[in-house]
Amino acid sequence: MQLVGWRTLGVVVLLAAGCTRGAPWRASMQSDDVNERILAVREAAEKSDKASVPALVDRLEDEDEAVRFFAILALDKITGTRFGYEYGQPAWRRARSVDKWRLYVKDPQGAMAMDDQDRTSARDGAGRDPAMERQSSP
Repeated sequence: MQLVGWRTLGVVVLLAAGCTRGAPWRASMQSDDVNERILAVREAAEKSDKASVPALVDRLEDEDEAVRFFAILALDKITGTRFGYEYGQPAWRRARSVDKWRLYVKDPQGAMAMDDQDRTSARDGAGRDPAMERQSSP
């Protein structure tokens, strides 16, 4: 019985090691050490690791600005988009872009459509002053 327990433990350890075997940086993205997180994010970018996208999206809300900076660079390199994300903005300003990224993880086409809609709305509203429109209305 003791032997079966050790074999089971060995299999579990090997399976756990296999989860990060090809990409050990993925686990480091969750590190408490900011430098490890930055190195992990940069490694994901260097490898253009599409499987790291969900973890990179999580790093967009990192408390450290440098981690957020490298996360958006990595996402841009891997996906070709930023969804308007600006790493140095306050959290409430980054929220809409992060929402798009979270949608991208589940539904890339839906996120792109949402981004296109936001751009169209912004463009349609550009140059218009609602106060002036109200004044000129009968």
